[in-house]
Amino acid sequence: MNISIKKTARKAITQTNSLALWQLGFRPGFLLASVYAIISMLFWLMVQQGWSFSGLEHYTINYWHAHEMIFGYGLLVIAGFLLTAIKNWTGVQTLQGKGLMLFMLCWLLARVSVFVPDIPVIGLIALDCLFPLLLVYFVANPLLVAGNKRNYKMIFIVAVMALLNLGFHLSLFWKKNFLASQLLLLALMLVILLICVMAGRIFAMFSQNGVEHRYQAIVYPKVEQFLPITIILLVVTWVFFAEYKWLLCLLATINVFLHGLRLFGWYNVQIWKKPLVWVLHIGYVLLTLGFVFIAFSAFVPAIKYLAIHVFTVGAFGLITLGMMARVSLGHTGRNLHQPPRILFYCFFLLVISTLLRVFLPLFNVIPYSQVILLSGLLWILAFGLFFVRYLPVWLKPRIDGKPG
Repeated sequence: MNISIKKTARKAITQTNSLALWQLGFRPGFLLASVYAIISMLFWLMVQQGWSFSGLEHYTINYWHAHEMIFGYGLLVIAGFLLTAIKNWTGVQTLQGKGLMLFMLCWLLARVSVFVPDIPVIGLIALDCLFPLLLVYFVANPLLVAGNKRNYKMIFIVAVMALLNLGFHLSLFWKKNFLASQLLLLALMLVILLICVMAGRIFAMFSQNGVEHRYQAIVYPKVEQFLPITIILLVVTWVFFAEYKWLLCLLATINVFLHGLRLFGWYNVQIWKKPLVWVLHIGYVLLTLGFVFIAFSAFVPAIKYLAIHVFTVGAFGLITLGMMARVSLGHTGRNLHQPPRILFYCFFLLVISTLLRVFLPLFNVIPYSQVILLSGLLWILAFGLFFVRYLPVWLKPRIDGKPG
């Protein structure tokens, strides 16, 4: 009996001390995404303050910044989430071990390659397109094996992201800069569409289950039915037919109304006691605000850039940070009702970063370069605190001893 107890204790200690980084996609995906959120923003701020760097021969700095926000940081978070969620959806083991390590290496090589002087442009394009193409396969394979038709749309979304990435690079290669900009905007809005689809599936559940006294969140079936269609119509109009101002304004207004109904149905005053819940709600409020800005941009074109930043820094930044925090706790056996206290400050800093980046330029109180600096530093601080607190969560095995 004593020998058995000792063996069990030794096994538990070994599991606790072992490295679990490559067991499931969210671990290296969220770790690298958090680091890259810090490094890429720091680099962007340094360039804005007058620093110069070698490389970036294929991009201008503005194109690099926009591309890396979507395809560097964003697609990696999506990859980490999907490689984790698909295992739950299908029961099929997703990428792990050496395969996962090589997959993340592809992502890393693409990020570094743009700073290598004299690298052939075709080689750079090939490296950057490899990760999205592999992601299509690693998403499609388990879904097709399991016959999980409900989630086949994820294959389509990731495949379109891969094509948009290729199209962006080829547009720059052929000096079609306007087309490159439009493809980046289309990619951003595809990410927003993905967020809206996933929010419709899980935000109501996360809200009602994430508070002390469970309540019944309201879901409007007609809203859920029409909302994806209205987003797609709006995106197509904004990207390709923005000259039809009243149509653009109308579609944006319809989206504001539908997303507002969603928020109304999910809301309960209890959410403000739970950072893991309110971060998703504030992120979705900012997403809805993005549609408000699109409506106004139909008549004041400069507001387009406010819409882009409220989508990226605000909605995308907050919702991805909130989901990384939640998924990392849930898939390592930790209590979602007692998250690390530091999360409140991480989320709060990112909210302030968004408000500064979006609204301060409207009042022309301080130089625009200082607005970027202040907002960027708060972004870095938010992700820095998150990374430091969550690093052990990603590196160590589940606390309940289960695989994953």
